[in-house]
Amino acid sequence: MVGPSVRTAWRLSFCMLVLFGGVAGAYSAEAPARALPPMPTLAPRPITARAVMRGEKNAIVKEFDLVPVARADGGVAFTVKRSDLVPGVMAVEVRSPIATAKKDEAGFALSQRGLVFDFNKDSLVWMAHRGWIYMPYYAMKTPRDTFIAIMEGMRFEHDLFLKAENGDYAMYPSWNIAEIGFPPYEDMTVIFYRLPQEADYNEMAKVYRSYKFAHDPAVRTLKERIKERPELQTLADSIALRQSHASKPWDPKNKTDFTPETEPPIRTHRTYDETLSYLKQLKEAGVENVALCVAGWQTGGYDGRCPATFPLEEGPGGEAGIRRLCEGGRALGYIIDGHSNYTDCFTCSPLWDNGNIACLSPKGTREFNGVWSGGKAYNLCLKNAWETFLPGDLEKISKLGFRGCHYVDVFSAVQPYRCCNPQHPANKKEQMLVQIEVAKRCHELFGGFASECCMDHMLGYVDYINYVCAPMRAKRQAKSPKAYAKQVDRFVPFFELAFHDVVLSNPDKITQEVLDQDHNLLLVEYGGRPIFYGIGKGNFNGVVKAWQQFKGLRHLMTEEMVSHREIAPGVVRVDYANGEAIVVNRSAQPFTVDGVMVPVKDFKLLGKR
Repeated sequence: MVGPSVRTAWRLSFCMLVLFGGVAGAYSAEAPARALPPMPTLAPRPITARAVMRGEKNAIVKEFDLVPVARADGGVAFTVKRSDLVPGVMAVEVRSPIATAKKDEAGFALSQRGLVFDFNKDSLVWMAHRGWIYMPYYAMKTPRDTFIAIMEGMRFEHDLFLKAENGDYAMYPSWNIAEIGFPPYEDMTVIFYRLPQEADYNEMAKVYRSYKFAHDPAVRTLKERIKERPELQTLADSIALRQSHASKPWDPKNKTDFTPETEPPIRTHRTYDETLSYLKQLKEAGVENVALCVAGWQTGGYDGRCPATFPLEEGPGGEAGIRRLCEGGRALGYIIDGHSNYTDCFTCSPLWDNGNIACLSPKGTREFNGVWSGGKAYNLCLKNAWETFLPGDLEKISKLGFRGCHYVDVFSAVQPYRCCNPQHPANKKEQMLVQIEVAKRCHELFGGFASECCMDHMLGYVDYINYVCAPMRAKRQAKSPKAYAKQVDRFVPFFELAFHDVVLSNPDKITQEVLDQDHNLLLVEYGGRPIFYGIGKGNFNGVVKAWQQFKGLRHLMTEEMVSHREIAPGVVRVDYANGEAIVVNRSAQPFTVDGVMVPVKDFKLLGKR
């Protein structure tokens, strides 16, 4: 446990960080000079915007025009100050006439990782919930305007709406003042960047890339980081495996608060020696580079007694088995690192402490996020964890032999969890800053940091993510035509156009594991890195086949994705900064480009021009 004097000192430095640094200040003193990507050509024109404040039953309690402020990068900012808020306000919207469209107009609305909405509906209510807004922006292309808008201030407190009523579309953010759980802690700003009329999602993504690099000094390209950490090149050259070893049965409908006496039994489904044997077989099959994330090794197995780590589960082989796996895997030239969960906490955890580790709502109830193997999963207060056990836990884990990019589950997949416990209160921004401290400690102890998706406040600290997010899977699985996921018309690689050379990634849940050719082409088109959740007889040949394909493409993992264009019906060309391009042909006929024939349902890598 951390002593009171250390805890007080940490709180003081933490407050100074919040007041004077923000995300940039947390890292700027350490970040070396970087080459900033240029802002695309803009088309500045007058813009107007209004603030709409809503109270009970969505009634407007205040509405006023906002003052445009020109930014040095060509953007135009509109700010709602905290002092503008009035009693009874529950939500604050920022609306602009340029973020409107009509049914059947040419163009589209764009948000998130690259969700495209055509203007084809009379009625629509679509919302990106604040808990899963990975990049705080929205964009539109209409016959009148092409723009991207970026939100600043209370980044985790706003939703994003796209609505259509009688064929009239409007897109806007809405800050949920009533649900913050704390007094509003930042002003709310929307910055509009108007682009030439012929621009599309490519230029929109490059605006976001330029903005992010300029505003977060921690964000650097993989190539820049490889100069200081050459082992990152090995990571970029590797296919990703995650192998779990022990777990308890998981029933998603069982919202039980288990105790140590009532929790289900732990099952070992793979020993560390068995995993090492499969790694040796992969090496013999010609798979040169693997990055293995070892999971299900903590007390309780996978998601079993979080956030506790020790004592280790003995069934898979205990500490001695982990050491053999780490040493044996590295002898093969593979990366071997571990998986942790500092997001959930369970009542059966030895760290439960009568629930003091869990986040409380403003009403004093424990907040939870789902059901996993440990039972009902309560939100862990990361601030409290950092002040008490977490730094020591990471230190102890590092002594087991894991090296590479330590994987902390969920950190960059959902918004940071607020905590209204009066003993350790923290708003979402304060919890975000603790997440960054955890990631930085992982860099110090293990050599890097990894997580699940990419909430972009973690962009400067995460080396790889298992997948960007999963809207493609959600759209495929949604049963109701009215489901949010079904409202998305198509997808484009907005995230990859902005950050392909910043973080190693896989596009979506549907592009993981052994793939059919349709999903394999999607993986290639989006510049993804293969990942498999386990290795065994059932997928061994598929892993080897994926490696054989990836070996010819892996040099692109550290390259900027420059553009993504449909050059013919069913044919897409993706250009990279090194001068190479990938052409994906989904059409019914072979397609020839630059003298190269691309077969049906296949792709070709084109050399530098």
